[in-house]
Amino acid sequence: MKDYVVMDLENPNFRQNSICAIGIILVRDNKVVQKKYSLINPEDTFDRINMDITKIAPHMVEDSPTLPEYWPEIKDLLTDNIVVGHNITYDLSVISKSLQRYNIQVPDFKYLCTLSLSRRYMDLPSYKLENIAKKLHIIYNPHNAIEDARASFEVFEYINRYEEISHSQSKHYHYVPKVVEKYDPKLSTNLNNLYGMLRVILFRENISQEQFQLFEQWYDNNRQYNQYLIFHKISLELKRIISQGYMTGSDKKALVNTVDFISVSSIYSEKTLKTQVLQGIIKAITADNRVSIEELTHLKNWLLRNPSLTGTYIYDKILKITNIHLKKGYVDFNEQEKLAQQFKELITPIKVTNEEFSFEGKTFCLSGEFLHGNKEKITHLLEKEGAIAKSSVSSKVDYLFVGDLGSPAWKYGNIGGKIIKAQKLQDKGMKIKIISEKNLFKKLKY
Repeated sequence: MKDYVVMDLENPNFRQNSICAIGIILVRDNKVVQKKYSLINPEDTFDRINMDITKIAPHMVEDSPTLPEYWPEIKDLLTDNIVVGHNITYDLSVISKSLQRYNIQVPDFKYLCTLSLSRRYMDLPSYKLENIAKKLHIIYNPHNAIEDARASFEVFEYINRYEEISHSQSKHYHYVPKVVEKYDPKLSTNLNNLYGMLRVILFRENISQEQFQLFEQWYDNNRQYNQYLIFHKISLELKRIISQGYMTGSDKKALVNTVDFISVSSIYSEKTLKTQVLQGIIKAITADNRVSIEELTHLKNWLLRNPSLTGTYIYDKILKITNIHLKKGYVDFNEQEKLAQQFKELITPIKVTNEEFSFEGKTFCLSGEFLHGNKEKITHLLEKEGAIAKSSVSSKVDYLFVGDLGSPAWKYGNIGGKIIKAQKLQDKGMKIKIISEKNLFKKLKY
């Protein structure tokens, strides 16, 4: 076989329905005639393990094309040629799922897999691409899409020279969408937030435009999880409602019948799961940047129905604030805005601002996982700037830097124990600041 393309891609997380880099090599008469490589903005989250393997982080793809933008450049290359690659059915599956995510028609592909061919024609202890390359003295940089494609090309050409692979040996790939029931347990935060948002709109005859936009935003942010049955069902309902531009009483009932409270989790406690619902409630009642006396009343009713959350910082603080204002019996316009701001800061305490801060002689603590590397690396960078590392949050800490990846171990889904401790210190008038990774690296100028 003389004419074909070789493809390899990298994905940002374990879900396998988004792409952060793609490399394609066009081969004519057994020679490379064109190489195409691009980082891709996956419009999706990155997992730490994927970033460690690919060396691709979110800030690197911010200005890169999305798959819908890049697809017209590569579609004909991939559909008019036999696609060669190592374990290529995996890559074809990922690109098919990614296209489906954007509602782009998924084509069929013809392919040849160098993993299958090497198993058939070579006798090796391991058929990983790196091991085959080492055996054939192919030098390349693994887990870089265009480099992996080049290595696959050289492996294919080695086999092709001796075995004379023909077009007739190619196989047909047809993607069949699958919807699975089991989903990433970290996504209970997303589902319980939505469940909480629904608790708010149920008691209102008409929802505000801002609340409607909140549901639109949830839909946009969660479409990539549609391979999971529960997200697929919710997305169908939300898509229908969003397309009509308003939400009726029957629409609310349809959503309520589709969205359940996730009360059991393999990684989160019962308190955490209920706090995720509370976060959704706060998002909905503060959507218009005001909190009315009616909303406070319904909020208090929910709080009193969930006394198991007593002792949880967010719950206790919100209940205290709510009681103070309900005792007065009214909330004027300025107080409504201040309440909304207070509640928002409680559920999103990590500041993303342009506030100035310095490092020399300042103490810091780290929480969560960081896009820019592990905690040892972040600590090293900060110590080079003259900052002093502390292992725990106390009144002696100036800054709590929070990784943008968060952590599945955080007590309250999107807020960890160190953040709560810092909030309590702030309540006492302490100087500690909670600063996002984005702000930290803006200051570091990385």
